Amino acid sequence: MEGPRKITVVVTNRTIIRAILWIAAAVLAYQFIGQISHVLTLIAAAIFLALALNPVVSYIRRRLHVKSRVRATAIAYLLVVAFLVAFFTLVIPPLVSQTRDFIRDVPQKVENFQSQDSSLARTIKRYDLDEKLSEASKDFAKSYSGFGTKILDTGKRVVVAIVSFLAVLVLTFMMLVEGPAWVEAYFKALPERKRLHQHNLALRMYRSVTGFVNGQVILAAVAGAFAFLALGITGQVLDVPSNAVALAGIVAVFGIIPLFGNPLAAAIVVLVSLLNSFTLAIVMAVYFMIYFFIENHTFQPYIQSRLNELTPLTVFIAALIGVGFGGILGAIVAIPAASAVKILIEDYLRRRRQVVGS
Repeated sequence: MEGPRKITVVVTNRTIIRAILWIAAAVLAYQFIGQISHVLTLIAAAIFLALALNPVVSYIRRRLHVKSRVRATAIAYLLVVAFLVAFFTLVIPPLVSQTRDFIRDVPQKVENFQSQDSSLARTIKRYDLDEKLSEASKDFAKSYSGFGTKILDTGKRVVVAIVSFLAVLVLTFMMLVEGPAWVEAYFKALPERKRLHQHNLALRMYRSVTGFVNGQVILAAVAGAFAFLALGITGQVLDVPSNAVALAGIVAVFGIIPLFGNPLAAAIVVLVSLLNSFTLAIVMAVYFMIYFFIENHTFQPYIQSRLNELTPLTVFIAALIGVGFGGILGAIVAIPAASAVKILIEDYLRRRRQVVGS
């Protein structure tokens, strides 16, 4: 009976050097991607916006009989910029003004609360917390009395945000103008036997991305419209002033952000409502809980199942990865990117099965 065979593994110096080089290349690539992650996020956002706006540009060219793609893109851009300017004009000044008034009135509100004959006020008096509460309210009002100007004083962040926004707009414009020519040149460079397959694959990914955009825009518009009605009716019933247009616009804009947009919008609206009336804030909190429950169990699954090829699990995972990579902007871009990757993987596996079967 033969004994166990002895196996000798010989690792040459060349193999060791190659392994070290691969590890070093991987580390450098990881550090390089980390350094340019913000730039990659901006490029991905520009691609996403270009794909989203391309149907609008095509529609403008057809309806207005505009032969120049540059002019059609410029018209679409003017519409987008006009919407953004109107939105920020309606939203930012009232929010800053209401927040300043709330901060200024905090000491008076605390004083009024302490003078009430309520169980909570009596408890605070029993434990001699009146002076501490008054001092805390005055310190809060003093520290944040310059709200708005302090935000603008953080010049670096403001400049970075403005530059990033303008960079995305410029990249998107260029991609909309030059993108079709690039795509056509790519397909012409392919062998004729692969051209049809690659064209169908790209068309499927394009429809998936635009489907996601259409679904999110529809859901955001519906959420904003219902929020406007709820704020208007509640404000009239409670006789409390509320900037329904601005707050509904916040709900609509944040509704474009998948998964995280609705809770963020609800929190902002409830906090702003709290500046005007505690009752209004409670009513709006209850409204959002009911509305999002109905949305999540009715037309959201219907719309997204028809316009998106991802399951809820893959959407959630993609959104988490996107947030970790590029924040809120990364969450928006990650889901259509995941949909495109899913299509590529499915196509690869299908062709692999055909090869094995043959």
